[in-house]
Amino acid sequence: MEPVLIFLGILAVTGIVAFLLERYGPWQKSKAQAQTDDNTPDNSDCHDECGLGEVCPASEVMRCESQPVVYYDDQELDAFRGRDADDYSDDEIEQWRDILYTLRPDDILGWGQSVKRRGIVMPAPIRDEFMMLYNDRR
Repeated sequence: MEPVLIFLGILAVTGIVAFLLERYGPWQKSKAQAQTDDNTPDNSDCHDECGLGEVCPASEVMRCESQPVVYYDDQELDAFRGRDADDYSDDEIEQWRDILYTLRPDDILGWGQSVKRRGIVMPAPIRDEFMMLYNDRR
């Protein structure tokens, strides 16, 4: 019985050390910074069109895809995953509109990328309004 307890003790200590190294190791500095910036990732290096269905160089698409998905207090939109742009009721379009028009101007692009990366297709009228707001912001 004693060898089993010694083995379990060594296993527990090894697990704790591995966890601490993974979480706080010196090579994890960039990962730790990314975790603190999860609410406001830096998408400034992404092409404006990345994630919005436009053509981008592959390296730019990969850079955008590597950013964490950010929610803009819009978790209820996840219910629309898998819907086509023309399959929304007027009430659902109004729900999208409420979210779109409460965004800060500098969050519009990030929100569009977030919606796209979550597999959600904007209703056609909202997409037009989104593009208008985004172009006005530029």
